[in-house]
Amino acid sequence: KWTANFLLVIGAILWSIPLTAIQAIASVESLSKIRGLQWVDDIVGDYQILLDSYLPVLSLLGLIMLLPIVFEWVATNYEERKTHSDVQKSVMTRYFYFQVCIVFLCSFADCIYWSITM
Repeated sequence: KWTANFLLVIGAILWSIPLTAIQAIASVESLSKIRGLQWVDDIVGDYQILLDSYLPVLSLLGLIMLLPIVFEWVATNYEERKTHSDVQKSVMTRYFYFQVCIVFLCSFADCIYWSITM
């Protein structure tokens, strides 16, 4: 259990890497520079504003949706927890701590991103 918690703490610290990548890439301007996605630059008006506003949020939510699946796998296969309630308690506890970490990392990464771009 201690090893799994340690690895998940390391994962929470390294969570800033995909978080920062999502914030940097998820805009129409950044996506249009990627080969094969130049058509995104042709989107204009309200659709571009909608895409710029919601793409980073939706991509981060998609990544966050994978966390309970990973935590459940760790609890059942690595830690070998047997009861469903024990697995769910482990998943929810870790998910809560990850959510707290995500809030702080989002704030920190956003602050750094905007100070670098200015």
